Amino acid sequence: MTDTAIVAKLSRSYTVAGNEVDSISFRVPKLADLLDVERAAIVAGIQGSHGMTALMIAQLSDATMSEIGEFSMADYATCDRAISPFMKTAEGGGGG
Repeated sequence: MTDTAIVAKLSRSYTVAGNEVDSISFRVPKLADLLDVERAAIVAGIQGSHGMTALMIAQLSDATMSEIGEFSMADYATCDRAISPFMKTAEGGGGG
């Protein structure tokens, strides 16, 4: 895995951090990101996989959950596919 961000093209423009964007960039995650997302999910009472994915999308793009929540299902799926290579390692845990 490289340190290069992944950019996902969205089907329309959304307001993210006060800017109109039609693409979203995801930085390469660190273990700290996964731990932050897990902690935030517990605090927010999020248990489903889509909630966890939305939290990770927000974490890696520096968007808010409210902003990600406005994405269409198609754009959510685009973002999910974009970050999925990052998440394969996380799903398997550290038991290598």
